[in-house]
This record gives sequence, structure tokens and C-alpha cells, in this order.
Amino acid sequence: MSELDALRAQLRATEERLRAAEMRAAIVEREAELQQRQALSLSARLSTILSISAALLIGRDVDAIVQRVVAEAVGLFPGTMAAHLYLLDPDHEVLSLRAVAGGGPPTCAGLARMATLAPRAMLLVGPELELALAELADSDQEALRAALPDWPPTSALLTPLRVESQRLGALVLYGGISAHLYHPRDIPFVQALADLTAVAIDEITQRARAAALQRDLQITRSLHAETQARLSSAQAQLLQSAKLAAVGELSASIAHEINNPLYAARNSLYLVEQDLPPDAPQRPYLAIAQQELSRIARIITRMRDFYRPTRAELAPTNINTLLRETLELVQTHLRHGHITTSTVLDPDLPPIVAHADQLRQVFLNIILNACDAMPGGGELRVVTRLLRSPAAVSIVIQDTGIGIAPEHRPHLFEPFYTTKAQGTGLGLAISAHIVTQHGGSIDLESEPGRGTAFTILLPVEEERGSEG
Repeated sequence: MSELDALRAQLRATEERLRAAEMRAAIVEREAELQQRQALSLSARLSTILSISAALLIGRDVDAIVQRVVAEAVGLFPGTMAAHLYLLDPDHEVLSLRAVAGGGPPTCAGLARMATLAPRAMLLVGPELELALAELADSDQEALRAALPDWPPTSALLTPLRVESQRLGALVLYGGISAHLYHPRDIPFVQALADLTAVAIDEITQRARAAALQRDLQITRSLHAETQARLSSAQAQLLQSAKLAAVGELSASIAHEINNPLYAARNSLYLVEQDLPPDAPQRPYLAIAQQELSRIARIITRMRDFYRPTRAELAPTNINTLLRETLELVQTHLRHGHITTSTVLDPDLPPIVAHADQLRQVFLNIILNACDAMPGGGELRVVTRLLRSPAAVSIVIQDTGIGIAPEHRPHLFEPFYTTKAQGTGLGLAISAHIVTQHGGSIDLESEPGRGTAFTILLPVEEERGSEG
């Protein structure tokens, strides 16, 4: 080889090295430009996520939030042809579509079930996506094919909506055929979007739940205050009845003591009148004495009938209805005392002629006594049935309380006898008085530590009894 040829070969080698260097410089320049674009894209995405975050956290409506999320997702991830957001019904474990961007709403959950069960966001591309779509039922595939603008999607981003361990739903993004494939660097952004969405939805849900609980609490307090007022009124009426009955018993006792000498005085005046001549000057005074004694006799009769219901106050009364009303009256009292109730009310009970308010006071007094006997909670059982011979209505009010000691039982229906520190000793005495005035009877059975059962028998009218 001549010296010229060697020089030419050296020049060619130099030119090749220069071209290789230029190519390497161009590659480095393109890589730097790509990295710069990616950095700008990341920065833009971060800014978008921050703006979405600010908007979602001040949101007050779930539908508005989910609609904004799917709209932002389409812009946040270029190439997205459809975005579907599903929320989970916690009671029935059913996914419902709440927001759509791009395409039409699918009639199936598609890949959302997989997204809901996933621990974090995931990317499906190529064979993985083909396998996931193939595992869908044929009808679901057809529904998803009809909803997406292009089929099949080239890639998909799936992410669950979660707050801690609570599943709220899923967000699914589908990439178009002509678009760039989703990239693993998209996963943190779609996960951040899903987390922000879940937090915003959970906050709205918690706020609504708190408002509902507050409303329920106010209603409960109102009902409690109303029931307490009704109970206090009933207890005041019961106490008033007890006072009246005490006066009535005293009046009846006084009437009994006065009646004998009164009748003796009236008989004596009658005998004196028989011996006086018609024109005797003492007759006018005798007439005055007889009139005044008759007036005293009428006063004594009224005293003896004190607090005894007159026929005008009696009316056909449904015992089952009275018991239900009384139990409703003390419902809050029973609930706060952790006392459960059970009733077995004979539907065939005939109405009895009675003073309804007085019988209601009897039932109320016995039920409140039963509550006092179960300070740690228990069960109150109320049973009614019709007795055929003699015709009578039987009412049994039974508790599972502390029971009554044998030495107290003979005295429980005596006025002013009580085993309670704050008792008046009039409640059961009045109850027995009312039942007796209705022609009935009241009795009890008790075992210390196992409870007490009061049995009230009220007669049925003869006509109704003979019909039965």
C-alpha cells in the first residue's frame, strides 16, 4: 500500500469516528430532551394532583366528586379512551357504576371486581390484559366491548378505592388502540388519585352519618323527655289516687263508726214522734232533728262511696289495649333498665265493664314495682287469658327480680306498708282497692331471687260469660 492509500484509509477511519460521535451526541441530546419532557410531564401531573386534592377535600357531594375524578383522569393520563368509577354497596357487596368519561356506561363491572380486591393500583398490558379480559363472562365481554370506543384496549390501569382496610370501590382506565401504552410510572399517580377520591368520599359519608346520628340522638332525647313527662304525670296521678284512696278508706271507716249511733238516734226520734199528739208544740223541733239526721245519713253515704267508681264512670274496656298502652308508656324506663318484655295476650278476651284509667293505674303501679325489683335488668312477662268458670279475665304480670321475702307478703296490700326506702306504702293498697271495687281479686306468688308474679282476676259480665 502506498503512502497515499494509507492516508486515505486514515481519513475514512477518522470520518467514521466523527459520524459515530455525532450519532452518540444526537442520542444523548434526544435522551436529555425526553427526560426533560418527562420531568415536565411529572411536574404537570403533580400540579394537577394537588389541584384535584384541593377540590376534592372541599367537596360536599359524592356524585360531583366522582364525575370530576373521571374527567380529570382522562386528562391526567394521555391516551385514555374511557374511565369508569364504581362504588361498593357495603350491605350487599355489589359494585355500582357512578361515573363514566369516554364511551358509554357498561352494563357490567368488567375489571372493577379485580380492582376492588387488589391491594394497590396495577397495570395490565399485553398478555396480562388479554388474560384478564378472557376471564370475564361472555356477556360481560360483550357489554364492555359495546361500552368502549375501541376494542380491545391496549392497556388498563386498575386501582381500588380504599380507606385503610375499608373498601369503597374501584377506578378503571382503558388505553386506546392508537395511544401510547400506559407506563409503570403512571401507577403512583393513579393510586394517588384513587386515594384522594376515597378520602373525600369517606369524609362525606362520615359527615352524613354523624349528622344522621345527631338527628337520631335529638329525636331519642325528645322521645325520652316526652315519655319521661308522661311517666311523671302518670306517677303523679297514681300518687294522687293513693292520697284520695287513703282519704276514702278513712272516710269509709268514719262512716262505719258513725252509722250505728246515727241509726239509733233516728229510730229513737221515730219512736218519740209516735207518742206525740199531732198538735204537740215539740213536733216542729222533732221534724228539724229528723231532717238534719237524714242529711247526716246522706253525707255518710257519700263518704262511704268516696273513690268508688259510679256506674256513669264505667264503660266497656279492652284489657289487652290497656296493657299495651301501659307498656308503651314505660318503654323508655324499661329500655334504660335493660328490661326485656314479652306478652301473650289472649285475642279472644271480651271487653269488661270497668273504669279504664283506674285499671291503667293498677297495671302501671305493678309494672313500675317490677322494674324496681330488677335493678340489674331482667324480663317482664305479661299474660292474659279468659277463664270460663267463673267467667273472668286473668292478667298475670311476672318479673325475674329479687322477689319478696315471705314475712312481707301478708302485709303488701296494707296501706302505708312498704319495703322501699322511698316508698309510700300506698301503691299496692290502692291497686287492691281498685280491683276489689271492680269485683275482682289480686294475688301474688314470689320466690326470693327468682321473681314475683301478680295475678289479677276481673269478672266478665254475665251476659258475655254465658255466651262464652
